[in-house]
Amino acid sequence: QLTSLGGEGGEQAMLARIDKFHVVLIKPSKYDDDGYLIRFWKGVLPSNTLNVLHGLTEDVRARRVFNNLPIEVTTFDETAEKVPIERIIRWSKEPGTNLLVCLVGVQTNQFPRALDMARRFKAHGITVILGGFHTSGTINMLGVDEPDIQELLRENICVVSGEVEGKWEGILSDYLDGQLKPLYSFAQDLQNLVDIDDAPLPKASSKTMKHFAYPSFATADTSRGCPFACSFCTIINVQGRKMRERSPASIAAMMRRNYHDNGLSFYFFTDDNFARKKLWRETFEEIIKLRKEGLDVTFMMQVDLARKPKDFVTLAAKAGCSQVFIGMESVNPQNLAAEDKKQNKVDEYRGIIKEWHDAGVLVHTGYIIGLPWDSKEQVAEDMRFLKDEVGPDQASFFMLTPLPGSHDHREMRRRGDWMDPDFNKRDSFHATIKHPLMSAEEWTEAYEDAWKTFYSKENMIKSLSKWTDNPNNYWNLMAIFFWYKNAALIEKQHPMVAGFFRLKDRKDRRPGYAVESIPVHYWKRTKEIAALLILWTKFIKEMEEVWLQTRKKSETEERWLEQIQKTQSDIWQALRIGEIQNIYNNAKDTLPERVKNLLAPLDDLSSRILYSRRDLNRFLKQWEHLRQSIQDLRLIESETTRKWLDEIQQIQNNIRFSDRVHEWQDTYQRLRDSLPSKTQLSLIKYDAINDRVIYSRQELQRIWSESLSNLRQFKLWEIRPLRLSLAMARDFSLTTSFANTFREFSKLGTH
Repeated sequence: QLTSLGGEGGEQAMLARIDKFHVVLIKPSKYDDDGYLIRFWKGVLPSNTLNVLHGLTEDVRARRVFNNLPIEVTTFDETAEKVPIERIIRWSKEPGTNLLVCLVGVQTNQFPRALDMARRFKAHGITVILGGFHTSGTINMLGVDEPDIQELLRENICVVSGEVEGKWEGILSDYLDGQLKPLYSFAQDLQNLVDIDDAPLPKASSKTMKHFAYPSFATADTSRGCPFACSFCTIINVQGRKMRERSPASIAAMMRRNYHDNGLSFYFFTDDNFARKKLWRETFEEIIKLRKEGLDVTFMMQVDLARKPKDFVTLAAKAGCSQVFIGMESVNPQNLAAEDKKQNKVDEYRGIIKEWHDAGVLVHTGYIIGLPWDSKEQVAEDMRFLKDEVGPDQASFFMLTPLPGSHDHREMRRRGDWMDPDFNKRDSFHATIKHPLMSAEEWTEAYEDAWKTFYSKENMIKSLSKWTDNPNNYWNLMAIFFWYKNAALIEKQHPMVAGFFRLKDRKDRRPGYAVESIPVHYWKRTKEIAALLILWTKFIKEMEEVWLQTRKKSETEERWLEQIQKTQSDIWQALRIGEIQNIYNNAKDTLPERVKNLLAPLDDLSSRILYSRRDLNRFLKQWEHLRQSIQDLRLIESETTRKWLDEIQQIQNNIRFSDRVHEWQDTYQRLRDSLPSKTQLSLIKYDAINDRVIYSRQELQRIWSESLSNLRQFKLWEIRPLRLSLAMARDFSLTTSFANTFREFSKLGTH
């Protein structure tokens, strides 16, 4: 039994008897633009800091630092888990319980939420400790006199700056002795930071992990620091530029324990730069030993673009590295120079990515929008270069944000540059400074367009097509696309902080925002969820299309497609359909509605698959009718429209194919017996632009679009019930097949 001067670090005068020490570790979330707390039904990326503090506290208990005092540790990750503030307050009032709340890993955008929570706990006499990159970076670069730090001290909230390995038990001891200090600062001497070689390892909470989509997903740091000096970075001013590492043996022990005890098999190593570890080889070799023991462990890590040791990539892949995160930041050399990113050479990007791809590793790039030489037009051009020339599999986009702890932020403060005073917006997806070449609206639009461009259907198809023969990488990337596109373009949150299905508690709203009445709140949420369901339905159908065009085909399917393509390609090239389709696509948006309606059959005809002589004859007849329609339109349309029609007409006038029709008919006569029924091939179409046969749900989409259009216009007689019923059955079958295939992958876990 221990006694202390209460739970307020000396503020309470009454001596209390302690039967249990309860430490509550909370990783705060942030507010959205409407003041609602951001929380998801299922999270994706667990907090490593939460796990580190959990591991340190469990180590204190295991070593019985406070003799026989029972220690209970409870963790909450607010991004995916509701923090029961009222229940925690009740816990603190239980007889014999001394309860301490620790708000951990607080980033700048989470600071307003963390402060609001701390005030609620303080109002009930609960001691609160607050630490993370915001307090650490602010104190290290600007000092303790900053308004936000002073506000914490005025509220009697204990502030921690820096890492607490080797210090944590002392802080807890000060608290229990009623001697908790207002400020603990451990990071001011960046040359002599804590040694983490044999420090207690991060520990995941099974209770908290139940709130995440992938329970086998864990985070851990094997080293800290980075030798480079990027001006936007806060890491180097909190964790230093001198690499400090956990022992490879301890990392392997942690992975083995987590695998057997909690089923954790996939790790995101949060080291800022794994490639600069001194013990990178030894760490890989220890993980390789685990895999030889039969532990199916894999990981992703962050590396730089500078030259790496000769066999780094090969050993990483052998150790189970399935993905690397590379801080590319920009494809513009002027931007890289402005941010002191001297190690990045744009002309080396493609080769570096190829090296990782050759080893079977996915490449995820971090990219900053809003660097000094960016303009709205330049960002659009850079996005084209990124996806078409550089070719990473995945990208995360961030708006340039001066965070406390970075060189950029300190210099802006010294110059007196404007920065948005609301820390809640310092999340890398709000414009918080004035850009030299873009307005805030243009900057935001360029940022949003970057997500749309990279995660377009066409680019996802291109990326997944690289991994058709590698099922693990293919389905990992498919899962990532679901996560990222849903977060960035549907939920409108950055994927790094987002999960699946946003939750909105009516009362969890930022101070200053009105708490809506129950009817108003739930009516708004009903409309939001209805809109969300529509977007998700469209999104799922888009991903079905991506899957159809990229999935691994059987040998029989490949043989069918090859036979169809060989025959039809000959016809399409003879009729120059791809050229005509391309002209029409470029002109479509500018053509009058009447012309578009008359030329509408072009899309259907150019994508149609021919199976027999009868199909061929019908197609040629319809194609001739379309040619005649174009001729007739030329005589009555405006000069602008006639220019496009003349271009198509000129191509058609140069086509001579009548002497080949019999040859094509004979080919289809021979082909008839070697192909399956049309039902089995109902989801294929011809891609005239790229001259290939592909699987697609385009025909199903056309049926739905036409039916909905007729319904909106009350043309009920135009709706064909039988065709609609068949389309519904085919669509249901397709969705079921896609879902089952995806589920089979999910059972294997994330690798």
